[in-house]
Amino acid sequence: MIDRNYEFFTPLDILSTLLGLFVIWIIIYLRTRRNTHLDYYKYYPRAFAFKMIFVLANCLFYIISYGAGGDSIGFWDGAVKLNNLFWKDPTLYFVELFSDPIDGGHMRNFDMTTGFPDSHIYGEIPSYFVCKVVSVFSFFTFKGYILLSFIFAFIATNASWKLFELVRSYNLHSDRILAIAIFFIPSLSFWCGGVSKDTFMWISVCYFLVNIYQILSPEKRSSIWNWLMMLVFLYVMYRVRSFMILAVLAPLLFAYSARLGRKFGKHSVRRFFMRFAIIGITVVGIMFFFQTSIADEYIQEAAVINEDMTNNKTYGTNRYDLGITDYSPAGMALAFPNSVIAGFYRPFIWESLSVSLLLNGIESIVLFYFTFRFLVSKNILKRIKRIRNQEFLIFAFFFAVILGYFAGFTSILFGVLVRFKAPLLPFLVIILTSYLKAEKSGTEENLIPESVEPSED
Repeated sequence: MIDRNYEFFTPLDILSTLLGLFVIWIIIYLRTRRNTHLDYYKYYPRAFAFKMIFVLANCLFYIISYGAGGDSIGFWDGAVKLNNLFWKDPTLYFVELFSDPIDGGHMRNFDMTTGFPDSHIYGEIPSYFVCKVVSVFSFFTFKGYILLSFIFAFIATNASWKLFELVRSYNLHSDRILAIAIFFIPSLSFWCGGVSKDTFMWISVCYFLVNIYQILSPEKRSSIWNWLMMLVFLYVMYRVRSFMILAVLAPLLFAYSARLGRKFGKHSVRRFFMRFAIIGITVVGIMFFFQTSIADEYIQEAAVINEDMTNNKTYGTNRYDLGITDYSPAGMALAFPNSVIAGFYRPFIWESLSVSLLLNGIESIVLFYFTFRFLVSKNILKRIKRIRNQEFLIFAFFFAVILGYFAGFTSILFGVLVRFKAPLLPFLVIILTSYLKAEKSGTEENLIPESVEPSED
């Protein structure tokens, strides 16, 4: 189990954290200075400062409110035990690093000198995978939890920045609106910045998209590095939350149909059949997936988790009920509307009366406001057409819907829901604000990414 005797604010922890922050800020300062000719780079240091504030709040949340417990502390604790194992026997460390737990999670290589990882963390392959990756970074932090969280905050900020530059190249939003969507959503910074699976997913989605769009772009040249990075982050998604692969690949197919639509723009019949074929392939692929044993395992696992979280009162009272009783593919399809609404907007403000959920309730109000503004307009058909014709907006829409469905269907607990849904929020805001720039200027935006001067990394 997790060692509850950790001290998080020792002189060494404080000194190493301050030194680490100093180094990170020097890197940010030098990078910003190299790109002073790019006006939008003013958001880069602000994005990290915002992320750092909420990651620090996240650390204190786990240290104080959870009494040095919770999964974030568990991942860090497992990384520390792996770190101890390295100094005892490097060979055993690499054995643990490149293998999965066996014999029902038997900790064959640990002893009293190294300490034992929490059995729940060690016995769950995705969680232990996070521990193993975190352990590599722990060598540079003197095992400090807060400094380690800041390092992942820095990595997550850079991943967000790459996504920002990708979306900005489509010239769909003002820099200010786009910066708010990607950098300044509180719950995204809180949950997707420290030592957590959610951070791993956010970083993976951002870098996967940046590299896959580089590979697929007809205007840009891709390299072996783009292919390698795309595969690496696809692998991370597979190991940590495999359903995320479906959440990114299916929307990519729909988005690619928009590119083909532009390619065959003068041939309406050919364009129609091309889009119809891609959508048909995607739908058939999803239907085929639900007939496989893998999908059956997912459905059974979702049923067990859903029923456990619904009926087990030890999880607390901050929960919701979608009224799901049928976990067949048909039953899951019927739960789709309620699940997506939960993934997008819940907890509602009246469901967010606790301190830990208040910010999410406020975010829900803001999202309702943007949704209302998007839908209640005489230009609603033009706005929908703009989304249908722009490949990244198509991706953002389907990604938000699919991830919203997964989050709303499986979470049941509001505390779990707000974490699962965090990565979809920027894409939802991008969709709901996609009309502002074009309608304000009275012109239509480019459908093809513009050639922008790249920043110096």
